[in-house]
Amino acid sequence: MIQEARMCDLCRELDYKIEACRRLENSTNDELTREAVADLIREYEEDKAKLHPNQSGETSRS
Repeated sequence: MIQEARMCDLCRELDYKIEACRRLENSTNDELTREAVADLIREYEEDKAKLHPNQSGETSRS
């Protein structure tokens, strides 16, 4: 249970980072920046899926 709570804290942190990246992605017109931020978002979403592999189908698509 403690480990699950810690994982959820990490998920919240990743959600915060993803949201910040999305705001940045939507606020720039520079294509290279948008691509780099989109890559970062994908990386954070993959990290989040790895924390709770039984709760999402994200890891099964690999």
